[in-house]
Amino acid sequence: MAARLKRVREILGLSKKDFAERAGLTEQTYGPFENGKRDLSLQSAKALRATYGLPLEFLYFGKIDDLPTRISRAL
Repeated sequence: MAARLKRVREILGLSKKDFAERAGLTEQTYGPFENGKRDLSLQSAKALRATYGLPLEFLYFGKIDDLPTRISRAL
């Protein structure tokens, strides 16, 4: 999951801080998810889904079928 989060953020050209804040998260909350030090909480996953269109199936299981086109093409 950590690698998927990092790759999406890089595709979107955002810093960790910007990526997190746009989704209503702090960098301190988001950072451990991307670094693999904490499991992604459902609340944070829902925030990422609402902001970036990242399906829960992608965030938790890596399923790319329903990703936004811009992201799926870059993966």
